[in-house]
Amino acid sequence: MHSFDIFDTLITRSTAVPQGIFMLMEKKMCGMNGFTSFLCTNFYELRTGAERLARRYARSAGKEEITLDDIYKVLSMTTNISEEQLDELKRLEVNLECEHVLGIQKNISLLKKIKEEGEKVVLISDMYLNEESIRCILCCVDSVFADLPVYVSSAYGKTKRSGNLFWEVKKQEQADFADWVHYGDDETADIRSAVKLGIKAVHMPAEELKEYEYPEKSIYHQLSVGSSRYVRTLGKKDCISEVGASLAGPILYPYVRWILRESLKNGIDRLYFVARDGWILQQIADKIIEKECYQIHTAYIYGSRVTWRLPCYDGSKEDFGEILYYSNVEEVSSWKGLAELFQLTLEELISFLPEKSDIYKGDKQISKSEADTVCKWLQENESFREYLVKNQAKNRELVIRYLKQQLDVSDGRFALVELSGSGFTQQCLAKLLGNFYTGEVKNFFYCLSDIHGNNYCKYFQFYPNDLKRYFMLELMCRAPHGQVTGYKEESGVISPVLESREGEWIKKYGIEAYRDAVLAYVEHMENACVRNGLAETQKLDIVKEYMELIAEYPPKRIAEYFGHMPFSCSGKKNAMVEFAPSVSKKQLRKIYFWNNGKNIRQVYQGDHIDYALAASNEAKEYKKKCEKYRKSRIGKWIINCTRLFHIFYSPEFNYYCPREFLKGNIIIYGAGKVGQEFVKQAQQKHAGCIRLLWVDSSYIQLRAAGLDVKSPEEIKGHSFDRIIIAVHHAAARQEIWEKLRNMGIEAEKIYYG
Repeated sequence: MHSFDIFDTLITRSTAVPQGIFMLMEKKMCGMNGFTSFLCTNFYELRTGAERLARRYARSAGKEEITLDDIYKVLSMTTNISEEQLDELKRLEVNLECEHVLGIQKNISLLKKIKEEGEKVVLISDMYLNEESIRCILCCVDSVFADLPVYVSSAYGKTKRSGNLFWEVKKQEQADFADWVHYGDDETADIRSAVKLGIKAVHMPAEELKEYEYPEKSIYHQLSVGSSRYVRTLGKKDCISEVGASLAGPILYPYVRWILRESLKNGIDRLYFVARDGWILQQIADKIIEKECYQIHTAYIYGSRVTWRLPCYDGSKEDFGEILYYSNVEEVSSWKGLAELFQLTLEELISFLPEKSDIYKGDKQISKSEADTVCKWLQENESFREYLVKNQAKNRELVIRYLKQQLDVSDGRFALVELSGSGFTQQCLAKLLGNFYTGEVKNFFYCLSDIHGNNYCKYFQFYPNDLKRYFMLELMCRAPHGQVTGYKEESGVISPVLESREGEWIKKYGIEAYRDAVLAYVEHMENACVRNGLAETQKLDIVKEYMELIAEYPPKRIAEYFGHMPFSCSGKKNAMVEFAPSVSKKQLRKIYFWNNGKNIRQVYQGDHIDYALAASNEAKEYKKKCEKYRKSRIGKWIINCTRLFHIFYSPEFNYYCPREFLKGNIIIYGAGKVGQEFVKQAQQKHAGCIRLLWVDSSYIQLRAAGLDVKSPEEIKGHSFDRIIIAVHHAAARQEIWEKLRNMGIEAEKIYYG
């Protein structure tokens, strides 16, 4: 004979825990007549408390089990409830159990297989509900349970836990313990108690709640965590499924639900989900639209910052500056990378630079100050700006034709769906749309990092909150294709050109299994919300909880999943890197002891070392140790000795000026800490400096202090190759830049150190 436990073996509930049903009852009771406000408001606590007390009464009377009647008898003593009302509440509880039951299909399939093989199958449960109620609940899942014997502890006053219910079943079924196999989830009641009697026991562990799941907070939490828990029972027991069903699903589902509700309110009936974040968001939307029967059309459009920003450039200094501001110039690590930022070859870029020398080798590293200086030159260079506009002419034509082909803007009842960011790319898109559409362009965002004010874009923001590492939302919305790098025409149709490698990496990382887990959560959560009248509810507290968990204190397995994910937020890296792989002690020493955190890009191979540190207390503590040791007397001595030893070959100043800048006849503007170190470097024999003029607006005080500093006015009578602005603060650098330009000095001769 084969026997199966029932709850959490064959069936479970859509709520996270059994008591979640009482929360749903409490909500229902608020709309029913005759119950006191005290009972309606506190039913969850009263019902759970009544069950505990009923069990205590039963134990003191020598009983092993209680019934539903016993529980409600205790509850009736709390407030004045009539017999009719008690019956009504008991019916409501059973009805909600029926409405919220879910089958654990893999275990039901095993039961069916055993039954089809002609074996005897019975069901055994330690439960306060009666046999009729439990059979009704079971049959809501599968008709196979209609004719199976059901043995319930409440009917016999005996439990599996004590072993007495197994004896009762043996008697009723005339079974032999030696020929009996029992299947269940409870290690005590189903396994140890059965084994003691000689029954072969098969453990079918139930899916447990994760350490970050707290369903008791609200009905929404109950249903959300319940959906996550159930989806985990269906798929593989791996981190991909967990992240999809238990974190990303609960974070993304309320956003998409909000988009659809806002669209209906604002008369929007077409939603265009922008690649690549929109890939999974569109599929979530389609699930909800199908369930709710919304009259909203969705489509996926291919685009990126690479394909929309430069093509919309109008040639002005202001527009150039704005594009630079949002282009992550600080991520550029080589001269070739800087050229690619403008979608040019290195040779094209060099043709606009003031000096033609070996400093512009493609693979040579470029410092932030060098990149800033060159970008400033280019912004001032009208010929370069005109060339940039001309160079984008073909791209501009193709993107406009693609947008006209893909977007129906005829009546303005459309909106674009994005995830997060500054919103600048959407501004660029709106400018491109302006070639054939003059209305307002609506954009949905999960969260925006900037506030934009203009006449052609309207932004709808789901969660205006300064979430730490909000950009990690992008890791939850990857797509199985690479970045859009351009467009092409084939037989009169414009189609996107996709970078191939990143999509393959993402596929190998399990994007499809992850997507399936997210959509499974959405399907179950949507059913639960509709069934319980929560269509208008989007709970932000669960979003905040899970985002903080992921970004600030992730469990090790979650941190490793996100940390090793292929990632490149800017599209400027030649090889795919991981988001935040673990950082070694050797790397931490190189970065935080030897270089005071200034060489992260050269040492660490991931994109976000701060997340690697947040995910590892050991790494975080070792970083603090490195920083503390660096400041100690012996640490300073070691660092200074090393600098003195290597100074001729690799000068290690606190403020290092690229050696190429020091060659020839130069002027150093600034005599603070930065300027003084630049002068020391220029005066070294190997620096290549032929003649040096050192100027500062505070030259009188500085000369009194013994420094050979001249007035900036002396620049006018001085022949030079370049001026190096040796000032740390950006605002002061900009002020000096403008002063020099007003003196008539060409932008090509002004450098940032």
